[in-house]
Amino acid sequence: MDPSLHKHYHDEEFDPKGFVDTYFCDENYPLIDESVGFPLRKLHETLSSGCVRGNTLIDISMGPTVYHLLSATDIFNEIIVIEFTEPNIQEFEKWLKKDPGTADWSHAAKTLCELESNREDWQVKEDKVRRVIKQVVKWDVTKDNPLDPVALPQVDCVLSLWALNVISRDKEAYRSNLRKCASLLNIGGHLLLFAVLNMTYYVVNEHKFFMLSCDEKFLREALRDAGFVIENMDVLPSRKDCDLVDFDHLAYVIACKEREV
Repeated sequence: MDPSLHKHYHDEEFDPKGFVDTYFCDENYPLIDESVGFPLRKLHETLSSGCVRGNTLIDISMGPTVYHLLSATDIFNEIIVIEFTEPNIQEFEKWLKKDPGTADWSHAAKTLCELESNREDWQVKEDKVRRVIKQVVKWDVTKDNPLDPVALPQVDCVLSLWALNVISRDKEAYRSNLRKCASLLNIGGHLLLFAVLNMTYYVVNEHKFFMLSCDEKFLREALRDAGFVIENMDVLPSRKDCDLVDFDHLAYVIACKEREV
């Protein structure tokens, strides 16, 4: 199928609960280690090493996801979550309020407890996330200033999982969105970025959605042009075929903001 014919993230067919249930909460998903295990391991390594610290983290990630914030509560006092659609915001706020029927993140929380050799109950970790999240803000892709009318201060760390590939319709839009992420960081602050490489689609409830395909060379160039110095990049190949997605690698980047652009 021609990628230009795929639905987009903001399409009314996108089901945020179905998305997280399929890719992050189902232990039987064949790529669960790539979607959950890889980010948890990398973030645990990064944050426990002490190389990234600060008071406030801004999360700019795909869907109403929670699992990647579990490690951050041991480092950051405040988290600001950015979502891209009203249904995502509503689903995320349901989880914050512990409404019945929201996504079950117990698998991810238990996995992190094992990584940390932590006897702390996984539910305690989830409640720590709820306490540290101070604000949920909408990013409107139709605006030059996507957070308008909200004005956020520059912070110490921006964490982003998969989002730039889904909200960017082409590579120029990706570069623009990356610069907007960079504008939220202090000089010397860090971007922790998870990206998919050479992926064109993902499936939610039998609907194919657009994913901007880019390779490692493009990602490195875009980060450099946005004012970042890459401190580390890990690339993980996909180990299984799966009809729900078609990526061939995942990338995790630790990048420091060197300059304003």
